[in-house]
Amino acid sequence: MNAKSLDQFVVVGRVDDIPSGTSRMVKVNGKSIALFNVSGKFFAINNICPHKGGPLVKGKLKGYVVGCPWHHLQFDVRSGFGTDGGGYCVASYDIQVNDDEIYVSSKCRDL
Repeated sequence: MNAKSLDQFVVVGRVDDIPSGTSRMVKVNGKSIALFNVSGKFFAINNICPHKGGPLVKGKLKGYVVGCPWHHLQFDVRSGFGTDGGGYCVASYDIQVNDDEIYVSSKCRDL
């Protein structure tokens, strides 16, 4: 990874900080982001459920889907799209891993 590619990324932790199947809340430019490790691959989505504001980082992770702990809306951690067809979605963020450090983009992906 070259220096230019890191311009819009923020270091949020190390690979060993987030074991497979777990999550962690991180802050990037003041935004609360849920970071997930699914079988050694990392994904980042907005931590706040758009329905009632539940913390997605505390939701149950099954494969690539996390359920909001408050009202059980489910989101694909790879894209942020809701899995129930109800139209809810959350922002997702690009991830880069370099020398065991996890970087999250400071800008969300376009939907």
